[in-house]
Amino acid sequence: MIIAVIAAVLALLCCVGGIVTLVVSANRATNQAIDSIPDIGRPPTPAPSSSGGPSMNMPAGNSAQIDDDRGVMKVTVTKFSTSTEPCRTGGRKPDKGMYVIADVTVSITEGTGSINPLYFWWVAADGTKTSSIVGVLSGCGTSLRSGTNLPAGTTHAGSVVFNVPDTNGTLEYQHRLKTAASWKP
Repeated sequence: MIIAVIAAVLALLCCVGGIVTLVVSANRATNQAIDSIPDIGRPPTPAPSSSGGPSMNMPAGNSAQIDDDRGVMKVTVTKFSTSTEPCRTGGRKPDKGMYVIADVTVSITEGTGSINPLYFWWVAADGTKTSSIVGVLSGCGTSLRSGTNLPAGTTHAGSVVFNVPDTNGTLEYQHRLKTAASWKP
């Protein structure tokens, strides 16, 4: 009986380890794929505009208004926090040093818009980009929900989490593969 329980626990740990490995590999592959997309051949897209004032390197609490041909959205980073431990029982400890947790609210104010936590990237002081994919395993906060072609009046609030060495960097919001706004912790 004890041997069966030990074997079951080991099998479970192997499965969890395999899933974590797949997610980490997917994160690296996503980062490499996005970095390798050439500008040539991409259909031109209207550059997002920000009519809510300066939208780069803002402190938490500030909003960026993103206008495009489909509608207008308001993106707000309400606060930043950090954790050097998993935020929930069974969560994964940050292997790079800490989790930077950004609480975000995205509202569609006119027309339609799309929301996705993968539109947010952490850009370290040395230019290294990190997506929020691995942060989902941290157990920190409630993940920002995604949606496509959402009507005006839709608001999604949640957290985007990054596994990073420190807070020296910025949180960037990518709209149509271009940086539209950024916040500093």
